[in-house]
Amino acid sequence: MKRRSMKMMGKNRIRVLSMAIAGATPAFALAQSSVTLYGIVDAGLSYVNNVATHAGGSGSSKFQETTGVGVPSRWGLRGNEDLGGGNAAVFVLENGFSVANGTMLQGSRLFGRQAYVGLQNNAVGTFSLGRQYEPLVDFVGPLVSSRQWGTQYGAHVGDVDNLYTTFRLNNTVKFESANFAGFTLGGLYAFSNQAAGADGEGFQNNRAWSVGGSYARNSLSVGVAHFHLSSPSAGVTGGSNTSGAVVGDYSNTTSIFYTRPVTSQDITGAGIAYEVNKFTLGGAYTFVKLRYSDHTNFSIGNYEVNGRYRFTPALQAGVAVIYSVGNVGGASSMPGVSDGPHPHWLQFNSGLIYSMSKLTDLYGAVVYQKALNGALVAAINNIGGATGTNSRYQVAATVGVRHRF
Repeated sequence: MKRRSMKMMGKNRIRVLSMAIAGATPAFALAQSSVTLYGIVDAGLSYVNNVATHAGGSGSSKFQETTGVGVPSRWGLRGNEDLGGGNAAVFVLENGFSVANGTMLQGSRLFGRQAYVGLQNNAVGTFSLGRQYEPLVDFVGPLVSSRQWGTQYGAHVGDVDNLYTTFRLNNTVKFESANFAGFTLGGLYAFSNQAAGADGEGFQNNRAWSVGGSYARNSLSVGVAHFHLSSPSAGVTGGSNTSGAVVGDYSNTTSIFYTRPVTSQDITGAGIAYEVNKFTLGGAYTFVKLRYSDHTNFSIGNYEVNGRYRFTPALQAGVAVIYSVGNVGGASSMPGVSDGPHPHWLQFNSGLIYSMSKLTDLYGAVVYQKALNGALVAAINNIGGATGTNSRYQVAATVGVRHRF
């Protein structure tokens, strides 16, 4: 009888111990995690009245199938693991690709659009590391017409303010705060990943930093940011630092402002939007200062006013006017850009979006740009050929379909 009682007590102890162990480790056994596959597939037909085969060449009209003009095509993986206490581990891996031929974009990078991992706290914000967008793109970019309905053709001349992401940043450490009564703040630093050394190489060679913030509440949205790059041209092929913050993107011949080595670039921007019933009125201002290796400089202010009207829940249209005022410093003109010190550009964007469902849209846009006051060439963003066409105006039109998943 005594032996039997001891056996029963032993079994009961084992059960209690098992329950205690299970109860002591719920965070490990029950942590919630998820991985989401998402993307956009965008393709269409486009016409440009004047495209050159090489910089400075005579242009001619071009009709082509295009990909990602309305919204750049992409697929990505987004992950989130609940760590408890309002904390989470997060990551994003996002690839850009061409629907027309199936190739990878962003310099044939596997995850060229974004690639980062970080920690998130619901009350504080998100800290992340990797290849990411900076606060100017995050806070001001959504308020310009090109990012809403104007397509990539509607970016400011040459996308010199990078609001349509001609380049992204590598080697970044980024913080974006949680939303506090409508306010969000953010900051980013992108390392050069280069040891200190002579001949201008070192810690500052091809690095970047940016700070900004936004306010969004009820019908009002506002965003401001500043962005600085040091020696971004060092990242071109054969440059002095091809592992830094910007790699390969400054060799794009479709931008007239990066045809010479850039030693520094500063961009300051602000945008606003106010919605009244079906109408949204907005505007943006950006100021860009480029310094070149030949000790000249170029600054440009971009002024945009835009409006959007939603005729029905499925149909919306928008128009925008952009006026860009440039100034050449250290020289009387800028080769290939201006034959005087104060070039101007005038641009009109118009666009239409029809939503066939929650996931599928049809879109169309027409962009007109005119070079004025000594500006030598029009430079609609990413028109599919080199700029410097000896033409002072360009027209680009596109229609397309995009599907989200």
